[in-house]
Amino acid sequence: MPDTRESALERTDGPDLESSKVNVRTMQDGDIERVVSIDAESSGQRRPDYFELQLRRARERNTLHVSLVAEVDERVVGFVVGTVYYGEFGVLDTSAAIDAIGVQKRLRGRAVGRALLGQLRLNLASLGVTRVRTEVAWDDFELLGFLRRVGFRPSNRLCLEARLDPTAPENEEGVEDDEERTA
Repeated sequence: MPDTRESALERTDGPDLESSKVNVRTMQDGDIERVVSIDAESSGQRRPDYFELQLRRARERNTLHVSLVAEVDERVVGFVVGTVYYGEFGVLDTSAAIDAIGVQKRLRGRAVGRALLGQLRLNLASLGVTRVRTEVAWDDFELLGFLRRVGFRPSNRLCLEARLDPTAPENEEGVEDDEERTA
């Protein structure tokens, strides 16, 4: 009689995967292609150079990178890439940043992301990290909802950016500069 049991990867819906079915381990060079594929499902672009750079930095620099993958049935189905900082922006604080996170679309909502972040938190706590931060596109409601469910909240810091186009006027966005406001 043939084996008709369905693997966890073949099921596209259903309850959370049991924690014993999700194996979280350190990312290795051989994981890059699966990580790039999972990331491309969400971002719409393949970024192999980015992930290869992250792993190379983890080996070569003093900055501590924490990159993990989640496996189900011995296949990579999710990842998290992070960096530990021992002070940044003039603040002496041991913190970490999640640089990238992803779970295979058909396994989202089934505890893979929670398993990844659970292990990440354990690893970071053992390094004395007291806070983890990340940035999310304001309209990525799926990721925002997930991060909220696992304990993330808006930070008391505000992320700012400026265009670096030397040919554009400084008030390109229609914001008056100080001289014009006081005149």
